[in-house]
Amino acid sequence: MSAQPYIGRSVRRLEDPHLLTGRGRYAGDVSPAGSLHMAVVRSPLGHGRIASIDTAAAREVAGVVAVWTAADLERAFVVDEFVSAKLPANRRPVLAWETARYVGEPLAAVFAETPLAAADAAALVYFELDPLPVVDLETARSGAAERIDAATEGNLVQRGRVDYGDAVAAFAAAAHVVRFDVHLPRICGGAMEPRAVSAWPTPGGGVRVATSTQAVFTVRRALARLLSLEVGHVEVVAEDVGGGFGPKAAAYGEEALVALAAQRLGRPVTWTASRSEDFQTTYHSHGVAVAAELAADAEGRILALRGTVDQEAGGYPSMGLIQPPTIVTHLLSQYAVPAMAFEHRTFLTNAVPTAAVRGGSRPVGNYVVERLVDRLADATGLDRVEVRRRNQVTPDRMPLAVEGTVHVYDSGDFPAQLEAVASRIRRPPAGAGLVYGAGVVVGAETSGFGFEPARLVVAADGRARLDIGSTPQGQGHRTMAAQVLADRLGWPLELIDVGVADTTHVGDALVTGGSRTAMYVGNVAAMAGREARRRLLELASEKLEAASADIVVDPVKAVAGVLGVPARQVPFAELLPEGGLQVEERYAPERGTAWGSSAHGAVVSLDPDTGKVEVERYVIAHDIGRSINPMTVEGQLIGGLVHGLGIALLEEARYVDGQLVTGSFLDYSTPTAPDIPREIELLDCATRTEQNPEGFKGVGESATIMSPAAIASAVEDAVRQLNPAAEVVGLPLTPDRVLALIQGEGGR
Repeated sequence: MSAQPYIGRSVRRLEDPHLLTGRGRYAGDVSPAGSLHMAVVRSPLGHGRIASIDTAAAREVAGVVAVWTAADLERAFVVDEFVSAKLPANRRPVLAWETARYVGEPLAAVFAETPLAAADAAALVYFELDPLPVVDLETARSGAAERIDAATEGNLVQRGRVDYGDAVAAFAAAAHVVRFDVHLPRICGGAMEPRAVSAWPTPGGGVRVATSTQAVFTVRRALARLLSLEVGHVEVVAEDVGGGFGPKAAAYGEEALVALAAQRLGRPVTWTASRSEDFQTTYHSHGVAVAAELAADAEGRILALRGTVDQEAGGYPSMGLIQPPTIVTHLLSQYAVPAMAFEHRTFLTNAVPTAAVRGGSRPVGNYVVERLVDRLADATGLDRVEVRRRNQVTPDRMPLAVEGTVHVYDSGDFPAQLEAVASRIRRPPAGAGLVYGAGVVVGAETSGFGFEPARLVVAADGRARLDIGSTPQGQGHRTMAAQVLADRLGWPLELIDVGVADTTHVGDALVTGGSRTAMYVGNVAAMAGREARRRLLELASEKLEAASADIVVDPVKAVAGVLGVPARQVPFAELLPEGGLQVEERYAPERGTAWGSSAHGAVVSLDPDTGKVEVERYVIAHDIGRSINPMTVEGQLIGGLVHGLGIALLEEARYVDGQLVTGSFLDYSTPTAPDIPREIELLDCATRTEQNPEGFKGVGESATIMSPAAIASAVEDAVRQLNPAAEVVGLPLTPDRVLALIQGEGGR
């Protein structure tokens, strides 16, 4: 064992050598010999009734093995496990039945010997769609829109409220009431690797599936239901995944089609989305309208929040339904809010279904409340930092449970974070044709939920293999888990292997998302390491007839011995059971969530002639609890910041009359290297949480959650030097919108 603990050490990522040397193996690289190739015929309309589908000509194309419509699949559908199975509309067809509900929805599937034959045949599938009125969020909210699903009432699929305290009395007594209404557009995950999947039959009537996902067990459960198989007969693996960010946490119709074809046709089948298909059919996020009010006393102390959150779900209810309640929860930020009254609603619309994209809508809740607090500062004449200072939860009040919510501030020094950032953010004077602005915001985020399994095998040669259930897409799961295991098992990192994302190696697990990996994978790796070491010492104690405290273990030589008696040793080969020492653990805590937190500060430059905004300096004071790998933490924070910068300045998935008009990277802008802030300063303000034994909190999404609000505040500060009445409301702050703000035209 290393004299220096591995936890807290900046270890180079174990994942990187094979990726950097071109040995990565993504789902699109998995194409078994003899594979059939799938092409999908998709709806060109946002909403249309299927009058007919003619596949006769397609079936005559040389090399075509099968052509399917919904009729061939007995109207097969996928149930989204993030949505209640009791919801009548929770039936997403593998191929559309009677109507197409969004552009890109699958109408038919072609399976052929070559990709060209499949594409040629798909072009010969003739269909008639009778156009139906397109429903967007505004028309859905009106109650007068065409019903997308007969099982819904006015396209409403979800409704909820968060009420605590006496908001009515608080608003009646308030010295200040400020309002913020915003419609935030859809955004895409924009993963580098589009969705792809291959499947092939296995002995005994099962299937094995290689797919680009962040949730192999979610896919397995969905496919087992669809194929009427025991889950053990469905194997799902994701060897390397080129980005997920949330949308790949769901099971998709294309995965179902490929698995069904492998089962029915008895052949391997493969499909890789084109970039256009990926934009049209991989779930989006956000697409919400928030109307919010904040009540405060004369000294700027918050008394209550109230308002509404309305979300467009897309054509089918999906995991995106988690967004509205999450938004409401994260309206609380770092503040002690005595009362709240918020209603949220979700409506079906004619667009691709929704999911979580990095932050899982928490950026929306944080954006709204931080904009409200800026409005409160304007109303009171107080400095924006001072208003936040007066309302933060202080450490002496923790743990603080907020009545009527799941919100528990378990740890953190919020004031210290704010002061650290505020002291480092200053607005530079105007010059060289540019004006500058500065903004400081704060926030808190949930991290962790559910359970996590692990299986550890210590072999006779001294190597230890840990298998975990989570499905990484670049976060560094293998490195993090290996570092924790190395410390708790007492093993050198070089003798540890970590397996991920294979349903055959470990018990049922959940998705990678919600900043849960450090908490759940980290703690289960620690549990497995401790238990394996305990058993190893116990076995050696019995064999060598010595107390466990006197046993020394040498993994490099694969021997155990007695302290101070070099001659008394036993090799692992004689000590361990056949097949090695095996340990299985499952981490499922009663208190499954810890709250990470941070303060963010941004300095931006603004060109008044073009409306171009650049982030010049960015400071984050973060509390992620105990850091496992500081180098990985830095990467996650910078990556999250860039993602949030995209939300603030660039990204918008836009529909016009049901047509996605941002269906490629020519039209959908994401940050590139020149957009990264010139100066980034990261400050560690860690406090320990008691929510889990190892004291870990999440980090993967925190920088994304707070950065849109910080950048918007800084842009508003810059614009107000040119137009003092300007108010930043909507995102993204593209140059044309910024120019409109400067010119007093709203730009919302």
